[in-house]
Amino acid sequence: MPPSPLRRVFSAPWHTRVLRGMVTLRVALVRGSLVLNAVLVLYLCLTWISTTPNQHSPSARDVIDLSTPAALQSIHNGISVLESFNIGKPEAEPLMVPSNPLNQPPSAMQGDEGMKDVSLGGRRTLGQLPEQAGAVNGGVNGEAGAAEQEEPPREVQESVGVTEQLVEPLPMDPPDPPLDSLERKMYPDLRECTTRPLRPFYQQRGDYWVLENYLPAVMSFRCDESITYTTHGDYTFLDNLEPLTSRWQGPVSVAVYAPGDDFNATVNTILYLRDCWAEGIKKYVTFHLFFHVTHTPKKIPFTEELLKRKIDCGQEPPLWTNVTTYRRQNNLLYPVNVARNTARQAAQTYFVFPSDVELYPSINFIPEFFSMLKRPDISNTTKPRVFVFQVFEVQKDVAPAETKEELVRLLKEKQAFQFHKSFCLECHNIPRFKEWLKGPVKPGLSVFHVDKRQPSYHKWEPIYVGTNKEPLYDERLSWDGKRDKMTQAYILCLLDYEFHILGNAFLVHRPGIKKNRSNPIRDKVVAKQNAMIKKIVPEYNAIFGVRKGCYI
Repeated sequence: MPPSPLRRVFSAPWHTRVLRGMVTLRVALVRGSLVLNAVLVLYLCLTWISTTPNQHSPSARDVIDLSTPAALQSIHNGISVLESFNIGKPEAEPLMVPSNPLNQPPSAMQGDEGMKDVSLGGRRTLGQLPEQAGAVNGGVNGEAGAAEQEEPPREVQESVGVTEQLVEPLPMDPPDPPLDSLERKMYPDLRECTTRPLRPFYQQRGDYWVLENYLPAVMSFRCDESITYTTHGDYTFLDNLEPLTSRWQGPVSVAVYAPGDDFNATVNTILYLRDCWAEGIKKYVTFHLFFHVTHTPKKIPFTEELLKRKIDCGQEPPLWTNVTTYRRQNNLLYPVNVARNTARQAAQTYFVFPSDVELYPSINFIPEFFSMLKRPDISNTTKPRVFVFQVFEVQKDVAPAETKEELVRLLKEKQAFQFHKSFCLECHNIPRFKEWLKGPVKPGLSVFHVDKRQPSYHKWEPIYVGTNKEPLYDERLSWDGKRDKMTQAYILCLLDYEFHILGNAFLVHRPGIKKNRSNPIRDKVVAKQNAMIKKIVPEYNAIFGVRKGCYI
């Protein structure tokens, strides 16, 4: 009879029995480990399922905030926000986007803590604006809120649009200019310039109240990235801003004379032009209003109140043509140089272009000017200089030329002429004009000729691009008394300025040839101002010196 299994086990040698026991234990351990791993995997799966949100009810993490720099950068790079948040997620459920995240002011997005910067139409790009009362006259609150942030790059502002809120700036440093460039030679401080904020600021300027940045442009510019066209007028001239801004495509600073009842008419005209007339006006133009202290308006609304007004573009527009202004009714002289200096000194940019609102510039000037700064200087001196425009006028029914090719054609057809040809040619006759006219039209911008304001051009009133380092205009002179720019040009001569005449750049006056008409009342004002100029010339000589060949 064979032995039983148990007997065989116990009858086997002892070492065989030990080996068999170890094998049995190992098998038990492996099986137990597999069971424990299965239980652990099951537990993890149940935990993951219980904590995963319903895909049809996204949590706060699933909502995209389009006011973040990352989201705006995705838009700027041409990638839709939804795509940028679903890369690598096929058949993903659509993400929920907050309503109107870009076109609401910060106060609507952030509650009471989000203070509007009314200088930028509600955008928080240059720091927060203090309450209006603190901002007026740069009070303590205004100083506390003046911590500046860098302005967003221009392409970011352009991509967002003029009516939408901008977000925190994206860093973008301009490239360094070449070592032998005009910029390094003459404007080494350009890259270290300071950008002035577009915040409302009320101040007295002699006998005038000035409401600086009273209605600011929506777009803001760094001081080193553009040129500000600075100009002036009363509200009957403001329709010129449409062709001006469409050509200039950059910041415009305009001082508007608004005494007495003209103030309300000025505000209504500006608001209508901003919202209903031309987008470029709202986008680029900053308005500064000023008036004589004895002609203060009855009520002056705060800037923030005006920016909240809704303009019905379907209604009849306010009248700004064929009207009798308060200034005319009261025979007030037009303080043209107060206006010029106000507009120029309020500019955000390093370079400024003081001109008249009825003078329309040739196109593409700003980028071509900055390209010219990167090239070597045409002059072998380091004397101060300004960059001069040729000025023309056209017949009433002729569209102003935009390029030099168009201008040359109009001149040949006798539809365009040198400015004030029949009125004051010596005021705008530029050296070597015939050579300028016949010279080849080359792409870009360059200096055609360098000259001085000396005989036979000693009555020259050049209109030029310069900086705020140039002398200001004498605010004792009025437009009605004429020769209001002569004194400033005389000072430039005393300081030995070079006048760099530009090859392709020019200005064209609003269509219509100006004629010299007799006006006995104005003639009296002119005689009085001429006498005043004779008295103030010795002041200039004492301050700026005397130079042979300089005349006024």
